[in-house]
Amino acid sequence: MLFDEFRRAWRDAVENFWREVRADEEGALGAVYREVRRARVQLDRLDAEIGETRRRLTEEREQVSVCRRRARLAANIGDVETARVASEYAERHRERAEVLERKAEALEAERGLCRRDLDEMERALRPGRSANPHQTLDDLDRDPAEDAFRTLEQTSRDRAAAERLEELKRRMGR
Repeated sequence: MLFDEFRRAWRDAVENFWREVRADEEGALGAVYREVRRARVQLDRLDAEIGETRRRLTEEREQVSVCRRRARLAANIGDVETARVASEYAERHRERAEVLERKAEALEAERGLCRRDLDEMERALRPGRSANPHQTLDDLDRDPAEDAFRTLEQTSRDRAAAERLEELKRRMGR
């Protein structure tokens, strides 16, 4: 049948295309995919570093409160030396907290830039499709013609079944 020949030719053309794309792993397309993967790894690292920085910031803020409370308690009982040491430690923890706050802000700004770049790269790999933030790189690597082949094969099976049904009806009508 003409339809079957067309389907085979189309499948061969698409398979050749994807074979060439995979063969181009060291070429431009391979470099694009590697860059997308690198950006995703960088984004994951930034997320982890932001989380760790925020955790440390919380600890430093808690230590500021603890040291200030100790300084007050020591001052209330007349222990000048303990109050002085506690105040010094409170100041050190406050300084660390300020540095960690600025570090977290810088990391979040960097994450925003990285996310924007990654979104642009992924959109470039999905021409003609709307950006889907939940789509993975594996989705991008999937053969996009597979759904079309399934539709063609289903149409072919439906036609063959309809032809067999018509043949059975003709035979039974005799």
